[in-house]
Amino acid sequence: MTTPTKPSGTDPGRAWARWIFWAFAAVALLLLVLEHRAHVLGWWLHALLGLCIVLLYLAVRYAGDEAGKSGPG
Repeated sequence: MTTPTKPSGTDPGRAWARWIFWAFAAVALLLLVLEHRAHVLGWWLHALLGLCIVLLYLAVRYAGDEAGKSGPG
């Protein structure tokens, strides 16, 4: 009669390595999807970024004008 052996891949040390591998694979897949999503948007993403910059400029300029009007003098 032979002694029973553990199936391969059930060693506790190998289980941690497998979890770490799949965690890195999941993060890599997430980053890959997020990066390529920006390319799918195309020029709309650039237009949105430009609009944000213009709105920021106008907000800062408006805040500066309001501060000058309410000052003493």
